[in-house]
Order: sequence, then structure tokens, then C-alpha cells
Amino acid sequence: MSSIRALAGQLAARSDAELRQLFSARPDLCLPPVPDFSALAARACTRISLQRVLENLSRPELEVLEAVVLSTDVDAGRAADSRSLWPLLVPQAGTAVQQDLDSHLGRLQDLDSHLGRLQELALLVRVELPSSGNSAFPADDGRDLPLPPAFLPVASLAEALGPYPAGLGRSYAALAASSPVAADHLVRTVRLLNEAGYELPTNIPEPDGDDRSGAAAAQAARAAAALDGWLADPPTWPALMAQAPEHTDELLGKFRGSPLGALPRPLAGTGPREATAPIDWLAAHGLLVPIDASHVELPWPVGLAVRGGAVADPWHTLPPALAGGQVRNSLRDNAAYSAAAETLRLVAELLDQVRRWPVATLRAGGVGVREVRRLTDSLRIEPDETSWLLELAAAAGLLILDVDTSRWVVHADAVFGSLPRQDQWLLLVSAWLQLDRAPSLVGGRTPSDTAINALAAEASRPDAPAVRRRVLEALDELCTPAASGDRPDAADGPADLPPDAAATGSTPAPSADAVTAYLVWRRPRQQRRFERLVPGVLAEAARLGLLGSGALTGLGRALAQGRLADATELLADQLPEPLVEFVLQADLTAVAPGYLAPDIAAELSLLSTAEGQGPAAIYRFSVDSIRHALDAGRDAAGILGFLNRHSATGVPQPLEYLVTDTASRHGALRLGAAASFLRSEDEDTLTDLLADPRTARLGLRRLAPTVAVSRTAARDLLASLRQFGYAPAPEADDGVALGTTAGTGGGARGGSGGIAADGTPADGAATAKAGRAPSSFPVKTNPWELSAEATEAQLAALRSTGIPARPAAEAGPLLTLETLRTAIRLKQRVRIGIVDPDGNHRRQVMLPLSVSGGRLRVFDPDRDSERTVSIHRVMDIELLEGS
Repeated sequence: MSSIRALAGQLAARSDAELRQLFSARPDLCLPPVPDFSALAARACTRISLQRVLENLSRPELEVLEAVVLSTDVDAGRAADSRSLWPLLVPQAGTAVQQDLDSHLGRLQDLDSHLGRLQELALLVRVELPSSGNSAFPADDGRDLPLPPAFLPVASLAEALGPYPAGLGRSYAALAASSPVAADHLVRTVRLLNEAGYELPTNIPEPDGDDRSGAAAAQAARAAAALDGWLADPPTWPALMAQAPEHTDELLGKFRGSPLGALPRPLAGTGPREATAPIDWLAAHGLLVPIDASHVELPWPVGLAVRGGAVADPWHTLPPALAGGQVRNSLRDNAAYSAAAETLRLVAELLDQVRRWPVATLRAGGVGVREVRRLTDSLRIEPDETSWLLELAAAAGLLILDVDTSRWVVHADAVFGSLPRQDQWLLLVSAWLQLDRAPSLVGGRTPSDTAINALAAEASRPDAPAVRRRVLEALDELCTPAASGDRPDAADGPADLPPDAAATGSTPAPSADAVTAYLVWRRPRQQRRFERLVPGVLAEAARLGLLGSGALTGLGRALAQGRLADATELLADQLPEPLVEFVLQADLTAVAPGYLAPDIAAELSLLSTAEGQGPAAIYRFSVDSIRHALDAGRDAAGILGFLNRHSATGVPQPLEYLVTDTASRHGALRLGAAASFLRSEDEDTLTDLLADPRTARLGLRRLAPTVAVSRTAARDLLASLRQFGYAPAPEADDGVALGTTAGTGGGARGGSGGIAADGTPADGAATAKAGRAPSSFPVKTNPWELSAEATEAQLAALRSTGIPARPAAEAGPLLTLETLRTAIRLKQRVRIGIVDPDGNHRRQVMLPLSVSGGRLRVFDPDRDSERTVSIHRVMDIELLEGS
């Protein structure tokens, strides 16, 4: 039976609504579009597509799917249904299924529900083959239940699940075929067991010498079948365990998670009667099979016997218990809104710091520890928070990398400080949700023991946005409000927000381990990424106000549900209005009793040096701080006017004296930055040059009648002036003209700060070109995001084509591989059409032996030899029945 052809027919029989649900769950099936249902089924059976959908299965769904794969055999015609899966899945303690002792119907319905869900995802194919188990399953009230549907897994599903589904090993037959060591051990073990009187179904003769011919392989296969039949007899396992040495059960228990084990020493190689150590006894009885000199594997029948005949015991139908306490909503909201406001303040302060001193990068990329420490000292926070702020600001496009200076600078068009605080928060949280990086990894080490720096490539994680969304969704499900007393009112937010935003009541605060465990239960195949990223995501969410004291806030819930507008409105209602006044003191300090308005905080930071942490900061005035403000273009009258307008206590006399005295001595000497200069003995020539409109872009400014400076490098200035028809000559450092040789440059390239071209003080001139640079972390569109228009177009194409008589180009190779693997499993010959290098098409009867890496190994009976064929040369294939 071809599962691809069967799946194509069943997909064609689905309604448009059912196909839309399939495309929504597996958008990669129609990206790019497929021409017909056979191509759709073939793509659904590819290993990469199956691995994607397996990553989104919950633990109970995955355990059912593993049980189906382990209990079915398409070649033998054995399918799985809820009755055959009944003994393989033991209900979890505390579930309604286990407690409902008066009826088995609920458990069957639960299994049928999961099987139906897996069929909807195109992981199972419904078949009419007889399923294993009893032919009837009567209900407790005497009714005969209808036969449940039977299913087979689609092609390649076993490979996509991995070599050890449910943590169980391979069958004896697979072990015999996989390794000469295992095959020899099985043949020898069966012979010794028969000699010891265990009476296995088949007596296996010992092969001659080291012969690994077809006869020896057949002996290994018969030995595997003998062990299978022996362990299938119900009395065998209890009788063996009664004879086992002490600590054998303990050793077998170590194989419940994985069937592989490392040998602490070589096996003794004794017979079943002589073995005394548990590991030697198990190997001598065929219950452990060596696969090489230092590893053993627990075969599938033995692993199933160790588990009492169950694939999953227990079957995890319930999520893990929630670990964590309850947090009063008032405490939660105070912590969350304070954290959000503090993050906005720190981002604004970070931008102010970077405007003054752009952030240097390392040669290998990223921001080094020294630069992070400098910013940490300026912001008065911890280094990990500084790295997080750099990543967040870069994600929002507020910081960009200037390609000319290799420094991170503030975007020329950044207007963060002038935005309302709720819009600032919306900008940051939107960038955080879409950031394909993991800031929490900064400060750690890569697998190659390389340090991960802020804004370096090593912190890139394309799966980070998906993990953040899943964390918020999990918190939304876990943090259900537990109100105490009366129903909490939602007066602190929009009418459609849930009542957990109220100040009364409490909310669960799950620990990071509890959130991780819940996510692993929801998607067990993503366990490693959750364990690596979830703690950092929770810390970042708390800094943005999505969590407060570990509990999900109204902001977080609105974000989890995609209601950004509601979250912004709630934040605007909850954040207090920023202050516009501060308190000036006679000790040359200013005290901000709360959050200052961004423009006032920025100006006060320019005039003074902040001390301490938090919004209620102390700002200290000094000669250096006032001089810095004067360098930025302020004057004494403007500084005192600002202080008088926003001081609740007036300007103390010591501060007024400090400002006026510093301003009176400022500017006696003036300096600026220039990349090159021009001088000419002819003042008229220099005047004409400056008046030429073509030279406006060169940034020329006259300093003296015969001297002008330019922000353009000397080499570029020389080339531009000659292009305009002038004849400048380069000059050496000692003032000697170099003729027409253009080999030197004047001044420091890329200077910043000082005096601008128009004569006014300039701060952060390095950002002049940065405004035209692209964002350093552009938001990437999800490649598997399917639009409604694309879905409808795909449906129309499928309905117009249906199932063609000949498979589409995409389905052909997969159907060929499916037929080849079937022939290899059944050891059947095939009639195969092959195109040789000369383009000749020939059809031959061959016996396929193996297929991997795009190459097929076959036995050619006409030549009585083996040969290898490239898969792409196989044009058609036909399985010969009865061969």
C-alpha cells in the first residue's frame, strides 16, 4: 500500500474548510503552491515537513503517534485503532479517564479524538485493513460499540520521529541487519539458549568462521525471529525475571529513558547459566544486544516488557502541576508598571549617552565588555541590563551601525524622547516580539567556548520570536486570575480587558521552571530551546511590564491575545503623568521626586551628572557638567532660564554663580573637527570657490581670508575640485606643495563633535550619515506565514486539477523512494527503468538492497553482481508481486 497515494485520495475528499485548517496548521504544504493533490500528499510525507509539524504536537498527541508507529506494520497489513492502542497507553493518575471506572467509553473516545487530530494533520492515513486486537469491544452496558477507524502512519514518519520513538530500542530484526557485532551476538545467544534448555522456537546453526555471506545474514534474521517469538510468549518474561541476579531490575530501569548504554567493561561472553553480573546475564539471555565494542542496546520487545507492555506509562494527558504562589494584583501591577517606566527612562538615557559618545565595536563584531562597562557606569545599572538595553534599542531601530565609523550611533530620525510614553513602550515591545535574537545569551559562551557579546552575531536565534509568543500564550493559560471575595472590577483598563487588571484579587505567579515544564508538555520536541531561552524571555518580559512579581499583567495578557491597542491604552491609563518640576538645593544638586518628562530629563542630564538609580534620582551640578552644556550650544541665560522655569524652589545662589562664572570663561579658545583644509594666497580665488554651488556638498567653511576647512577627506576633496575645473595642489605636513601627486590627506578622518560647518557647536556629528543607513536588525517575515489570498488560490488550483493519472513532478521521486523501501523491507524484486549516461532508457528486473544519500544499491541477477545507481536516473519502478 502506498501511503502517499492513499493520502492524496483522502485529502481530495476533504472539504475546503478542512483543507484550510490543514494549511493553517502546516503552511509549508502550500508554500510554494502545489499543482495537485498527489504533490500535496507527497510534500506532506517529506521528512522536513513532518519534522516541522512534529515540533508543534503536544506530549499526549506525540505519545499516541509514537504508539501508532510502534504498533503498526504496513507490510503485514497491521493497522492501529483505539482498541489496539488501549493497553499501550496507561492513563495518567488523576485524569477523568482513570477515575471513570464504570465505563471504558470515555477512554476510547479520548484516544479516537487524538487519532482524529493526527489524521487532520495528515500524519495518519485511514485504512480499511483489519486492526490488531479483539474484533469487538463491548460497552459496560452490554452495547456493541462500532468498530473504531484504523490508521497507518504516512511514509517517512518513522524516520522523522527518530531512531528510538518513545525511548524504545529497535527490533531484533533491525539490530541483526544493522551491525555484524549484533548479528553474531544474536546467532550465538540463540544457540546457547537452546543448549541451556530454554527451548526457543528455532535452533540456529553456528556459521562457519567469519562468513558474512547471505546465508549468515539469513541465520541472523532467523535468530532475531526466534527471540521475538520467545519473548512474545507471556510466561517468558516473568520466568526470566525470577531467575535474574540481584540489581537487574535497577539496571533495566536505567534504560527507561533511552535504549542505549555504554559498557563499563567488555562483556564476559559467558553462557546464560554461567553469567552472574546483571549486565552479563542480560546479554547472555539476549535481553541486551551489543552494537559495537563499547555500547549495548535494549531491544524493543524487552523495553516494552520492562514497561509492563505499555509504550507510555503514564500517558501524559494532563499538564504538569503549576509550581509557584499567588501574587496580589496590586503588588503585581505596581511592580510591572514601575519596571516598564524604568525601562523607558533607561532607553532614553542610553540614547542620550550614545549621542555623546557612539559605541565602539570589536573587530570580530559586537560590543565589547569595556564599552558595556562604560555604559553601565553611566546608566548606574548591571552589565546584563546594559546589554539588554543595547539589543532592545537596536531592535527598535533607535541605534544603528554607522558603516563609516564602525560604531553604533543613534538613528538620525529617532524621535523616541518626544513620543508619549505609551507609544515609546509600544515601539519597544513590538520590536522585542519580532527580534530574531536572544539578548539573554549575551555574556554566555557558545559551544565552541567563544564569548557572546552584545549585538554580536552569536546571539542570533531565528526561533526567538516564536518562543516569545509561546511563552506569552502559556502564561495566558497558566495565570488565570484567582479572585478572592467579590468579583474584581476592571475599572483600571478598557471595558473588554479581563478583570485580572483590577487591584483586588490575586494572580498565579508560576516559576520559570513551571513555565518551561508546561511549554515542554505542549511541545516536547522543542525542549532544548525552551530550557535555553525561557528564563531570559521571562526576565525581559518583566522589564517591559508584561510580568509583575512573576504574574502575568493585563499588558501581558493583551499582548498574548494580539490586542496591542488595548495594551497601549491600559498603559496610558496606569502610568502616572511625568513631572515637569524638580527641587534645586544649595549643595549644587537637583532632586527629581519622580519620573520627569523626557525633554526635561534630557536637558537636566545635559546640565548635570545623575547619581543613584531609579526615577527619583539626584543630579549634581559641576564645572564640568556646565561646560558640557555650553559645548552643546547652551548659554548662561538659557541655562538659568530653564532652571527657573522648572525648579520648585528657585535657583540657589551658589548654582547661579557656578553657571555665570563658568560661562564667562568658556570659549576663549575654540576648536572644531575637519577632515581637510584649503589655503590660497589669492583671497578672490577662495571666495569664488566658496560661492560655487557645486562645492556646497563638500562642507567648506572659511576660517580666515586665505584658509578654509572641509568635512570631506583630502583625497576626495582633491578629486572633486579637479572635477569642477579647479587645479588644487596637495600639501605635505611641512607646508611644501607636492605638485600633482595626490597621496596625502589632511586632518583626522571622520571626526565628530566640536564646531559644525555653520559655526554652531555640534554634538554627535558621526550620526550625519547614520540616518540613511538601514536598520541593523530588519524585521524578517515568517517564511511560513500563509495569507488568506494564497490559501484560496491554492484551493482553487487543487480543485481544478484533482488527482492526475500520472504523479506530478514533485510526487514522482517520493513515490519511487516509497516503492524502493517497501521492496527492501520485503526483499522483493522490482522492474526498474533507468536512464544511462548516454540517455538510453532500459528496464531491468533487480533486487533493491539499500537506498541512502541519493544512491540505490541493487543486486543485478543478469550479471550476478551488485551495482549502484543514482536515484535521479530512475525513471519508473514497479514492485513485482510474489518475487
